[in-house]
Amino acid sequence: MAWGKGGVTRLFQALLLLAACSASAACNLHPSEQKTVEPVTLAIATLPDTALCQIALSRGYFAAEGLDVTPHLHRYGKPALEDVLQRKADIATVAETPIIHSIMNGDRISVIATIATSKRSNAVVARRDRGIPTFEQLRGKTIAATLGTTSEFFLHSYLIAHGIPVAAVRIVNLDAESIPDALARGDVDAASTLSPYTTIAAQALGTGSVTFEDPDVFRANFTMVATPEFVRAHPGMVTKVLKALLRAEDFARNRPAEAQRIVADFTGQQGEFLRDYWNQAHLAVTLDQALLLSLEDESEWLLRKGGAREKAVPNYLDYLYLDGLKSVKPAAVTIIN
Repeated sequence: MAWGKGGVTRLFQALLLLAACSASAACNLHPSEQKTVEPVTLAIATLPDTALCQIALSRGYFAAEGLDVTPHLHRYGKPALEDVLQRKADIATVAETPIIHSIMNGDRISVIATIATSKRSNAVVARRDRGIPTFEQLRGKTIAATLGTTSEFFLHSYLIAHGIPVAAVRIVNLDAESIPDALARGDVDAASTLSPYTTIAAQALGTGSVTFEDPDVFRANFTMVATPEFVRAHPGMVTKVLKALLRAEDFARNRPAEAQRIVADFTGQQGEFLRDYWNQAHLAVTLDQALLLSLEDESEWLLRKGGAREKAVPNYLDYLYLDGLKSVKPAAVTIIN
């Protein structure tokens, strides 16, 4: 589906519905179960990768933990992270690439948990009429990507893995939501982006598109992050958020059809797309060693590429908040420290 005024309207309608569900869940608690309500602002990317947040809102799991959630909706994770850094939100949903860019340029961030991982969230979509039937023809072409996000890192990784020097292509910076239209107009020859924009771009071109994927190149890690100051001041609130997300994880696993309907209402994505996403993604609240390795690997890439103030890979154990998840589900924390 195309993201237009109708899509935005549906998002706001979904937001109002989710807020109503949360309030209703809180009001329906027995008096003996009433909890002190704490306000928290969540900056949420409207992507399937944030399904657990969407489910927790819709099912009233945050409210049941005594949290009054104000959602700030964003099209993808990078602007959600900026909300937290600008103190407009308390917690954000974001993939690891914007995190390493921020940390390597002096920002202080605490990763609370990973909520989704996928090896097929990113891809390169190209126009066949630009002479790109196979990936080898990407040489010399103009490729759009959203710099500072997973789409840039995936593009670099994909090109190198397939024997194409990054210098052999021209990369232009576009916001993720602008990429499908830019590709459809022919402003660029190809685009590296994330789901659902890969699907939107390919559908807009129909048989005139070709999609290049490689699950061995990159694992996307969608996380929950906050500032260290927020985590230190509100450890109990972080724990409540994690408890709500763990309930959402159980719901997503045990009632996938209902969970997909919630995500469809929130994101505008439907049917086959969400079923495919459910089959290939891992929706779970974790802090695993693979996340730590991803942060380190991408930091080394950023140092080679340039664009970082730091001159060495940070000790990312200093940026992972392990105590919260350990307190509610110790087995979900497998980071070696």
